[in-house]
Formats: sequence, structure tokens, C-alpha cells
Amino acid sequence: MQLLHEQAQDLLTNDLSRTAVEIAALYKSRWQIELLFRWIKQHLDIRKFLSTNDNAVRLQVLAAMIAYLPLRIAARVNCITMLPLRLAELASQFLFTRRSIAAIYKPPPSSPSRPKPRNSTDQMEFCCR
Repeated sequence: MQLLHEQAQDLLTNDLSRTAVEIAALYKSRWQIELLFRWIKQHLDIRKFLSTNDNAVRLQVLAAMIAYLPLRIAARVNCITMLPLRLAELASQFLFTRRSIAAIYKPPPSSPSRPKPRNSTDQMEFCCR
């Protein structure tokens, strides 16, 4: 069984100077990096990097985090349970209007000039002919 484990280790890595525990720790740290990239893709909405330069990628990720964090803080303070990307979309729509963050996701008030329906919208209406 030990020989099979060692052969499987040889298939996964060609670094024979490290122990199995060290290699497992390396894979675990790599998995944490993969989780970070997944979080960045899901929450920061970076579709593509503007450059392949290391410094440019770092700056783009930092700028996205700087834009993300105030929105998350405002959402937590105002008890908004909306998805972060949806909140960012709404904030970008109302960027140049003065509106509180708590009122950003509420629908606009209905027009008073329109007559209100007699029936509830989820009830069927009978037609008499």
C-alpha cells in the first residue's frame, strides 16, 4: 500500500525531495489561491485584465476592491441583503443623482395620474358579456 501511495505521489509531482506532508501543504496553499481567484471573479466583476503586466493586474484588482468595499460597508450599515453585483449595478446607475443608499434598491413611486386597478394583480378578473 505504501508503494502505491509513493507511486501516486510521483504521478502528481516530480519533486521527490519533499515529503508527502509538504506537498499536501503546497496543494492546500494553491487551493486557497484558487478560491481567491474565484472570489475575485464572482464579486469584483473583472471580466478581463487590461494588461498582462504584473503591476497593472495588481492595480486593477486593488481598484476593484476599493470600489467593492465601500458598497459592502454601506450595504451592511443599511441592512441591505442584495447581491453585491446587483448593488454595484444600481449604484452605477444612480452615480450622479443624490439618493441615499438605503433607497437605491426601492422601486420608484407609482405615478398618481394612472388609475389604480380595482382588483389585486394576482386575482383573475371575470368578464361579463
